[in-house]
Amino acid sequence: MALSDLRREMVLSAIEEYDKLGRDAFLEVYRYGPARGYFLLYDGKRYDSKAIAGVAHRDVDGRPLRAEDFSGGNATVARALSDLGFEVTRPGDIIDGHSPQSLLQKIGTLKTAASATPGARKRHQPLALLWALGRVSRGDDRLVPWRDASPALESLLREFGHPGDGLHAEFPVLRLYHHGLWDLPGRNDVPRASGSAAQRWMRQNQPLSGLRSWVHDLVTDHPAVRAQIVLRLLDEYFRDVDRDELLAATRLAPEPNAITPARDEATLLRDGTPTPSRRTVTTNRVIRDSALAEQIKLVHNHQCQICDIRLTTRRGPYAEGAHIRPLGTPHNGPDEPGNLLCLCPNHHVLFDGGTITITDDLVAIDVPTGQPITPIRLADGHTPDPQHLAYHRHISEDSQSTGAIRCK
Repeated sequence: MALSDLRREMVLSAIEEYDKLGRDAFLEVYRYGPARGYFLLYDGKRYDSKAIAGVAHRDVDGRPLRAEDFSGGNATVARALSDLGFEVTRPGDIIDGHSPQSLLQKIGTLKTAASATPGARKRHQPLALLWALGRVSRGDDRLVPWRDASPALESLLREFGHPGDGLHAEFPVLRLYHHGLWDLPGRNDVPRASGSAAQRWMRQNQPLSGLRSWVHDLVTDHPAVRAQIVLRLLDEYFRDVDRDELLAATRLAPEPNAITPARDEATLLRDGTPTPSRRTVTTNRVIRDSALAEQIKLVHNHQCQICDIRLTTRRGPYAEGAHIRPLGTPHNGPDEPGNLLCLCPNHHVLFDGGTITITDDLVAIDVPTGQPITPIRLADGHTPDPQHLAYHRHISEDSQSTGAIRCK
């Protein structure tokens, strides 16, 4: 009676019958109560997830499961249906009829104009969204007077927009408003995002401005969804930008992790003396634990991608951002999402030391024995780059033969 035996076509068959009978009749026929928190979303409709899974199971052993035969919830029904590619909402996921997945879909359908830079799209709407998400991450008010929002957005456009695309903050806000993501409360005469009349309307009315309330609530309640949006925008619009600078400018650089990584020591203790000598040194090193790495940790809910452990300290959850291709010389790896993993400290050390590596099929391998350990856990919005994984396997093989410790 394992729900893992379900197949997608079985679930679709149960959905088809649900639609044919209607909700009340379907639940009555199979003696299920209404779902309280977990719903399957499919083709714009919402279904009682436990009832769908139980009825779908008839194609496994010839009879549907009864409600008392199994438990519902996140660890059973939601996991089984999600593994089959269905979206399952958890308690609190649905806000004003919207789910995290529907928000991500709206982000993916932004209509951005062509940039003056050949082959690029304008960055005005993405920058406005990053600015608003940064406010969410810091717990700031949802709505901001336009006299305050406008200069903040123009500053971001000046620093991170494409040359020649203009500094008009009115247009991205109006476009996001008509796309259903932005709020200008109390206004029913909002113009389209074009021409001097639109700019004049914003200057004259000085409206409050910010994310729609349902968007704000979703990205506040679901930091992983917020991080997914950030990574999607960075990957699509800002590949040639210093991402840490952009995340810092939009206030998306999170608070430091629960445990602060050790800094380079400028002073060494000698023979345990209580008063060691000191000297000033200048170092040239790659900055680690970047704001980008923190976004990766948020996407993975601070769970190690190899062992799935989530460490919790008194200061909060702790994980480490591990670069696949090392940043330092001679490797000179990039600081980008595809070159990062979210690992616990133990597996970070083993990965950096070349004891563990990862195949193109995303399976962690014990290098000394050549034996597979486990498929690494993935999260929406983040996939390791196969080129960086291949590079890591190459230098891991070298380290096994030479005994050399590779540069991080």
